[in-house]
Amino acid sequence: MWCWACCAGDTYASELGILSKSPPRMVTKLWKVAQPGTNGGVSALGAVASAGGGITMGLCHAAFLLPPSLREAAALMYVGLLAGVGGSLLDSLLGATVQASYYDEERKRIVRKPTATTRHVSGLPILSNEMVNFVSTALVALAAYAAPRLLLLRFAT
Repeated sequence: MWCWACCAGDTYASELGILSKSPPRMVTKLWKVAQPGTNGGVSALGAVASAGGGITMGLCHAAFLLPPSLREAAALMYVGLLAGVGGSLLDSLLGATVQASYYDEERKRIVRKPTATTRHVSGLPILSNEMVNFVSTALVALAAYAAPRLLLLRFAT
């Protein structure tokens, strides 16, 4: 469920955040305005959308995979919220640092690959967009798996 919440949160943030009336900010430098579509750009609308994506996955999990009580459903929605927002922010952080973004001067938009008419905007060309998505999803799943176990170990002693 955490993986789906992370993916939904990131997708909702990307697809709906770009519609924001205010320009996005770089997740690594919140004072710096970014072009819409820049890897690592975040907006308030995108953050709300990522929360909605995570909560939606928590609700789906509660509705279709378990016969939950109200308390269990609320817990799944909360975990979905954390995974959606956390995964989206992690994806943005990775996108801003290890995924290159280029601005095409002719087409007036962000593109994935450099050409003669592009300029480098952010990030290093280490990971593709698909790899950033995979890494952020895997790290959220690992954190969701490990966090309860680490807390149990800490409070068991």
